[in-house]
Amino acid sequence: MDSLFDAMGHLFGSKFSHQWGIYDDGSWLAELSHLGARHIELGLARLRQQVRDAAKSGDEAWPPQPVAFAGLCEPRPEDVGLPTVDAAWREVCAHCHAPGEWRWSHEAVQMAGQTVGWRDIHSATAQSVRIRLERRFEREYGALVNRVMAGQPLQSRGLIENDATRNRAELAERASRELAQQQAEAAGLPHRMSAGQGLAMLKAATGRA
Repeated sequence: MDSLFDAMGHLFGSKFSHQWGIYDDGSWLAELSHLGARHIELGLARLRQQVRDAAKSGDEAWPPQPVAFAGLCEPRPEDVGLPTVDAAWREVCAHCHAPGEWRWSHEAVQMAGQTVGWRDIHSATAQSVRIRLERRFEREYGALVNRVMAGQPLQSRGLIENDATRNRAELAERASRELAQQQAEAAGLPHRMSAGQGLAMLKAATGRA
C-alpha cells in the first residue's frame, strides 16, 4: 500500500493525503487485497489517463474511492490481447455447433464456451436461457482473462450451476431437449440438429403425428 499511496500522492498531491492520509487505515487493502501487482499497475495507468483527460478538458481530477480504483484494476480482455467479451460470445454462438472444426481466436474463448456447454448454447431458444448462458460465459471468460493477466496457465474454473439456480421453465426445457436428443440418437438420426428437429424427425420415422 505504501507504493500505491506514493503514486496517488504524485497524481493528486495534497488532495489525496488530506482525504486518506499518508498511510492506509485498512480501507484500501480491504478492496485491493485480491489483486496482484499487475492489476494495480493497470489501475494506475488508467487513472493517469483520466487525470490527463481531465487536464485537457479543463476539469479537476479527484482521488477515487477504493472500490472505484479496484474497478479500474480489473483487466478487460483487450488489455491482454484477447477478444472483447461481446466478440468472444458472438464467436462462441457462431461456432458452438462444431467447436472442434473452428480455429478459435484464443484458447480462452474456446475454454469458456466449453465450460458453459456447447449443446446448451447451440440449442437454447428461450431468451431468458440465452441471457443466463451469456452471463455465465462472461464469468468464465473473465476468470480466464484474470489468469492471463497474472501470467498463470489457463484453466477453466468450471462454475457449475446446479438445478437449484434454474427455474422450472429452464429445467423443463432442458429435460425436453435432452430426451429428444437421446431419442433422436437412438433412432440413428444426425447428431448435430436442434432438439425440435430431432423430435420431428423421430415422430415422422415412427409414424406418430
